[in-house]
Amino acid sequence: MQIFKQHRSFFILYFTFLLFGAYLLIVYSKSSIHIYFNQFHNEYFDYIFKYLTHLGDGWTIALIGLLFLLFKSLRSGLLIWLSGILSGLISQGMKHLLFGETPRPFKYFTEIKPYVLHYVDDVDMNMVNSLPSGHTSSAFALCLSIAMIYSTRKMDNSMFILAFFIGVSRIYLSQHFFEDVFIGSMVGVLSAIVVYSFLYPPNHKENLKLSSPLYKRSQK
Repeated sequence: MQIFKQHRSFFILYFTFLLFGAYLLIVYSKSSIHIYFNQFHNEYFDYIFKYLTHLGDGWTIALIGLLFLLFKSLRSGLLIWLSGILSGLISQGMKHLLFGETPRPFKYFTEIKPYVLHYVDDVDMNMVNSLPSGHTSSAFALCLSIAMIYSTRKMDNSMFILAFFIGVSRIYLSQHFFEDVFIGSMVGVLSAIVVYSFLYPPNHKENLKLSSPLYKRSQK
């Protein structure tokens, strides 16, 4: 597919992550993976990940999409909004209809397999609906969308790194297991690809209205 050729850098990094992640999930249990990564914490990481995780919030996606809609193009704003909506619908459907009330790390390690984890202060801990991670799916949908909008190697690399660390934040905060982030990333990537294929057909540049921003500065 043309998308994979145009954004080779992003997908090389992403498929490397998938291969390594698949190995971890096959060889180790979700609890042992979580306990291992939970030991790497300090006050700086606590602060960074506590706020970085909000880049996967719905309101963040809505705001960024609005900025692109106003100042980049209608099509780019719609890409961010629709890929975020699609990834959110799929994630919530999987959470509530497919996997049910899957315990999150806090509930798992307090009620099912007791273990004392490191938790970050002033973070509300969710208990159930762990799989998949909605923040991660939103983050990967957003970041891949932005990478496809700008279509540069530097943006591909930086957007993958950003999406990756938003996913890491969900594990660091013990809101999700690694498997939740792993599946969530796939939901986000597939959502962005589907919406991009619809909004950016081969002749998309012919539609000047969608290729223009809503806000146009007056020319003097």
